[in-house]
Amino acid sequence: MKITKLETFLVKPRWIFLKIHTDEGLVGLGEPILEGRALT
Repeated sequence: MKITKLETFLVKPRWIFLKIHTDEGLVGLGEPILEGRALT
């Protein structure tokens, strides 16, 4: 399995989410950073 695409979504006022796509069709969504530190 390999990661094929990464997408980030900045949600105001202070959140960021990461969406990971794989070559096997799996997609995951998570929060890659602490709340309130989205721009770091």
